[in-house]
Amino acid sequence: MANEFIGLGAIFNRWDGSAWIPIANITSITPPAPTKDTVDVTTMDDIDGYRRFIGGLRDGGDAGFSMNFTGGGYGILKSDFENDAIQNYQIVLPDTTNTTFEFEGIVTGIPVDVPLDAQVTCEVTIKVSGKTNMTTVLVIASIAAISKINVGNGTQLADVGLPSTVTVTYDDATTASLPVVWNAGTPIYDGSTSGTYVFAGTVTCPTGVINPNAVTAAVSVDVT
Repeated sequence: MANEFIGLGAIFNRWDGSAWIPIANITSITPPAPTKDTVDVTTMDDIDGYRRFIGGLRDGGDAGFSMNFTGGGYGILKSDFENDAIQNYQIVLPDTTNTTFEFEGIVTGIPVDVPLDAQVTCEVTIKVSGKTNMTTVLVIASIAAISKINVGNGTQLADVGLPSTVTVTYDDATTASLPVVWNAGTPIYDGSTSGTYVFAGTVTCPTGVINPNAVTAAVSVDVT
């Protein structure tokens, strides 16, 4: 079977301190392009007339992407540009194994192009600091449905029994149980008022798992 694929579906993520957050409106991505120095070690004894070299230092090169301009997206990258601290980035390719490039870097360029009759765009350049790690990740495709929970009037939220984990299905069709954090419910849960309360849950992704489509869990609680 052919392994060729196009770039549609590739993701450029930025680490926000707790999770990988995809940058939206990207039209093309340039992964890191590392280079390696060489050191000339030719001596007077090399009578064959050829220079000899050994490997020198490696340079992580540059990475970046083109994006359709939005104030929000540009603001995030401008903040990284103004900050001298190293930021973590991740590129996930849409191949069958979700080939992933993870690297640290500093935003060095964010020029905006404003043409007369075309899309306003921004070109982002990131100087890679150190080594780029190439791995694979699992992408959350769906979360299993959860049966409705029925409780009596007067039940406190802590006693409702919202599940602490949910079953997720990855894009390779495998499944796993992951921790989940629930919101306060819609409407906000009031155990003294009968009705149906719908809770949305955010999955906590371990290392090697991403949720680029922000798939959430859901469970209904009936207070009777």
